[in-house]
Order: sequence, then structure tokens, then C-alpha cells
Amino acid sequence: MFDYPKRVRLLRGMLEKTRLDGFVTFFSPHLRYLTGYSGSNGLCIVTQSDVFFLTDFRYKEQIQQEVTCYRPVVTSGDLIEKAAAGNLLRGCKRVAVEKDYLPLGQFQELRSNFPEVRFVPTAEYVESFAAVKNDAEISLLRQAIRITDAVLAKVLKIIRPGISELDVSAEISYYHKKLGAEKDSFEPIVVSGSRASLPHGRPSSKKIKNGELVTLDLGCIYNGYCSDLTRTVAVGKAGAEERKVYDVVLKAQQLAIDSAKNGISGRELDGVARKYIRSRGYGKYFGHGLGHGIGLEIHEAPRVSARSLHTLRDGNVVTVEPGVYLPGRFGVRIEDDIVVRNGGCEVLTTAPKTLMIL
Repeated sequence: MFDYPKRVRLLRGMLEKTRLDGFVTFFSPHLRYLTGYSGSNGLCIVTQSDVFFLTDFRYKEQIQQEVTCYRPVVTSGDLIEKAAAGNLLRGCKRVAVEKDYLPLGQFQELRSNFPEVRFVPTAEYVESFAAVKNDAEISLLRQAIRITDAVLAKVLKIIRPGISELDVSAEISYYHKKLGAEKDSFEPIVVSGSRASLPHGRPSSKKIKNGELVTLDLGCIYNGYCSDLTRTVAVGKAGAEERKVYDVVLKAQQLAIDSAKNGISGRELDGVARKYIRSRGYGKYFGHGLGHGIGLEIHEAPRVSARSLHTLRDGNVVTVEPGVYLPGRFGVRIEDDIVVRNGGCEVLTTAPKTLMIL
């Protein structure tokens, strides 16, 4: 399904561009992207002439199915020590490591086992090309999104006064697996009433009450690829200001979706939604970025925020999720997943966005 050698060639192009001799990663999403491996313990070394993949005995049978382009090395000992014993970085003087994902202990162990190598902390090597999804990846993302859309429809049927946020969260996780996902892509967010002003509030034992807004943020993983969906709904009824804020957030989101296209910067796109929310008097209550890329990670490049340095390109799949949070009162967030292409974007999420009164 995926051309792993092509991905390695793109990585080698990055190494050549930055005059580095090799690349080392332990980061699970990047191991999967470069080799197909979905386990939890692995090491991939890419040089201009070789690709080495190391893991432990627990995954001996699994890698026979997953890592088909390269010859894996299975060891019962430490992966770094095994790489050093095999002299797998021979001829390399300057080797890239991922500063955002490499623990200090592993960095020190690399330096200790390869004293002749200078390890250079780098950022966004794999992300620079992994952010552009091909048709096969978009198909998997579409299926993950389809599952989450279906889970939302099921969960909306059980939300009522008296059910707890934790109960709703548990149902989300159950239905994700029931409908074919590997697992949640993050812990579901279910917050109600005054707790809905917490953008990333964790579900609690609080019982949902009549007249409250409930924000649900959920996503799953399907064959490694993530979905991300947020809807805010009302239970029983919605007050005038709740409806007003909902309409502001919905309009801001639609303006941003309409503006998403190849060549627009993440900062510009964020500004489209932020400007509208500010014009309606709620600017100081929108305190996070508009969105982020999704793929093998739930948060990846490109970023869509006021501080973003990324530019959207065809093939990017990103979230668009403006929100307004009134402290101690309520909050509203609406989130869809989109793919940039054909001079604009396609909204992959299909869940309804009109304010639902349950």
C-alpha cells in the first residue's frame, strides 16, 4: 500500500540538503511511516547507503508481516548497544536525531555508544514530507473519520440529564472499537455546563443537566491514521447567549474552511477565524490555535495558529476547530477534518453542525 523506499529517499534528500550522514529515530509514528512497523519498541537508522531496523523478541513474528522492505534485526538486549556492536553507523560523522521526540537518556546513550559520531538535534525532517498525504493515506483517514462520525451519532442518543461525563466518554471508547477502530486517538473530552469552558477538560463524574451545553471531542485510530471531531450540543434547551456564541463559532469555522487552500499560511488561516470572532466581541475567549495536521499522529504538521510557520499544501489534512470559552459559564467548539486540494479543500467530516438540542 505504501512506498516505503520512496519515503526513505525523501528522507535522504533532507539529509543531503543539510549535509548530514544519517538519521536515527525511536519515535513510533515515524517508525511506522518509514518501515510499516506498528510496535512500541524499535530503532530505525537511515544512512545514504543502508536502512537498519531493530526491535526486540516480542515483535519477531509481527515484523515478518509489517517490515517487508528491509531486513530487521531482532535482539534480546538493548537496541542502541546492538546497533553499536554491529557498527551500523559506520562512516557517519554527523547524524540527525529528533529533538522533539528523543528522551535525554537515549540521547546520552547514543553518544556513549557512538563516541565518534556527532548527533545533531533536528526538527521536522520526516514531518516535512509526511505532512502531504497520498490517496492511500487519505483513504485511511477518511475511514477513521467515518468511524468517529458514526460513534458520535450513537453517543448523541444516550446523552440525557443524569448521565455522567465519564459514562459518555466510556461509550465513545467502546463504540470506536466496536465499529472497527484500533483505539481512541486521544482520551475523549466530554465536558458539560460550566466545565465546557475548559478547552481540554477531562471527563468527570459530573452529571449532565437539562439546559446545559455539552462539548464532545473524540477521535480514533484506524490502521495507524487518526481522526479528530468536536461538536457542542445542548441538552433540553439552549439559552440566547449560548445560541449566539454557537453561531459565531460556526460562522468563524465556515469562513476558515472557505479560505483553506494551497499556499495559504497557517497564520493567515487562523487569522480568518480569529478576526471574525474578535469582531463579535469574543476575541479574548478564543485562546488556542485554529487547528493542526492529523495523520499517524493526532497533532502533527502543519500547524494552523497565530504562531504557525507552516504553509498549507495540497495533500495536507488538518483540523479546523475554533472555539469560544466563557470562564465558569460554558464553551463552544466545532471541529472538522479537511484535506487541502483542487484549489480549496474538501471537508472529510460528515457529522451535522447545526446546533443539536437533545
